[in-house]
Amino acid sequence: MALTTNPIMGIEWINLHSLITWSYNSNMLSSVIESLNNNQNKQQVLVKNDVFYVDLRTSESALIRKSQVEESPIVSIKISNLRQYMVILFKEHPFEIWDLKSFSLIKKISRKSPIITILEWCPHDFNKKLDLKTNAESSDVAKAQSSDNEKHENQSKIDQKENLVCIDDSGLMYSFCVESNYIKNGSIVLPEDGELMNVTSIDLKNDFIVFGDSDGNLSRWNFIIRNLRTVSNQRGSEIKKIKFAPGKDNMLLLVQYTDTIQIYHMNNLDLFSEFRLKVKILDSNWCSSDRLFIQFGDFSVKVYDVNFNVNFDYGQLMAPNLFNLNQKETNLFKLKTLVFDRLYQNKLNDLSQEFNSSELIKILSERFKNSSHNLIDQFAYTSAIINMNGFETKFWTQVCYLTDDNKDSNERKFRKTLGYSSFVIDSSEFISKEIEMLNLYREKIENQQLNSLLRDFILANQLDSAFNLLMDSDPINENYTNNLIKACLMASVKNSDENSNAKTSIKLVATNLIANGMIYDGVELLCLIGLVFDACRYLQDNNEWEKAAWLARMRLSEIEQQEILKRWSEYLISNTINRKELAIFLLLSCKAYWKVLEILTDTNYIQLTFLFFLCQI
Repeated sequence: MALTTNPIMGIEWINLHSLITWSYNSNMLSSVIESLNNNQNKQQVLVKNDVFYVDLRTSESALIRKSQVEESPIVSIKISNLRQYMVILFKEHPFEIWDLKSFSLIKKISRKSPIITILEWCPHDFNKKLDLKTNAESSDVAKAQSSDNEKHENQSKIDQKENLVCIDDSGLMYSFCVESNYIKNGSIVLPEDGELMNVTSIDLKNDFIVFGDSDGNLSRWNFIIRNLRTVSNQRGSEIKKIKFAPGKDNMLLLVQYTDTIQIYHMNNLDLFSEFRLKVKILDSNWCSSDRLFIQFGDFSVKVYDVNFNVNFDYGQLMAPNLFNLNQKETNLFKLKTLVFDRLYQNKLNDLSQEFNSSELIKILSERFKNSSHNLIDQFAYTSAIINMNGFETKFWTQVCYLTDDNKDSNERKFRKTLGYSSFVIDSSEFISKEIEMLNLYREKIENQQLNSLLRDFILANQLDSAFNLLMDSDPINENYTNNLIKACLMASVKNSDENSNAKTSIKLVATNLIANGMIYDGVELLCLIGLVFDACRYLQDNNEWEKAAWLARMRLSEIEQQEILKRWSEYLISNTINRKELAIFLLLSCKAYWKVLEILTDTNYIQLTFLFFLCQI
């Protein structure tokens, strides 16, 4: 499912079958990441944000928010607990509140407001406590509003009230109440000014709001009795994340640091258990009320109980236990190195003497008992089993596809579906697939999509289909006359001589159109007179890299295709873009293997570089 050509920067689940995701324009990606990772960076970075809704059941997607002008990058999106609203947080701009039912903007906070750095929606039972507290303290206000509540009784059954708390960049905390399309200040009594500096995470449960900060301090605010208590068992180490365990009366709190996980019992703010290790912790969360998962820097994911004993039951549901997880720190790199080395020496059975991995040896031996599997096949299959790095698995899958001479094999057809990009498949397969899709779209085309489909027909040299599409234009269409004139132009160019003066004039008109910003109008004319390579270069010069690659695969010879794709790869590996993984796949399709080795080395894929070199491509 392709949503955008820009990198996806985050995902937030709405329910089991739908999600929200967002992206930036890739031209500023490296600057954005540097700005987001460096809170001291005062230079404002502006991007164009896109927010998408995706339904996984139907594969349908919708662009629900598109930036018309450049703005501050999105930091995160927070979905409310009842799945009614979402908040979009920006790096340097105030946040926005959206209705998830209609995907409409409810409120855009004024630019004069402080910048919110931390935000969290209140749990449903927390909202009820706030309502009770509000009624106890403001009974007169409640009576005054009773008639209004009766008036909107039917609406309140549908749209329930939800509260959120947030902290600005100066350490002040606010609360808001969202109900239907109305937003008002909440009722939480807040800590005194200056007591919430450098907060990095927040969570709420029962009567407590808990904060973690960059100095390692864990603070618990009881908003009922207005009491703030702070402990610090990891002074100087930034708290990355805090999360209450699920369960109404379960007051265990997970606290994540860079290389440590702590669990607190928040009723008394006592340390319940602690887990320290040498590997960097990337993420952690609760699986159940007494189980948590941890993702480590070596890309392994493990499940523990609250005393940090490894629990295998949950992991075995997802994948077989391929190697020994009894040790708290599994060296995945060592395992991969041993397996690949024994595969290269054809001594896989020796692995059992060096590592407790009988299940892994059994699987690999069964797979490779047929001597027809070459070294590339072996590396690809092994990588798919034990690799937590998706790039390496895709890399070997693509190499297998490109080096498989049996074009009719089922394995090769399957690998094609796993490819990183459609641009790496054979030209003949690519052309047939794209023309099939264009004809499919033609049957379901709507008036507003006519120009886009017509353009692709012309670029793909499907002039008969383009001519019929133009002749079928609705007379009430405002472009009806222009469409018929374009049909006449296509017919005359198709029947003209190769070296006619008309084509020289058309080329002059095309270059003038491109110079004045009408890029695709000029590119269509160039393709009509056969100057496809020039059209691709003009598209690349105007930052239409993907469309240029598409056109090259549809119309150009293999040598000219490689020139276009190599130019795109050079753009991708530049410091301003830095999308080297996509560049590697493009260069693989061009069979520029030495250049691939060079980029792999630059991106610190040292092991992968060595193994690829061993294959003697």
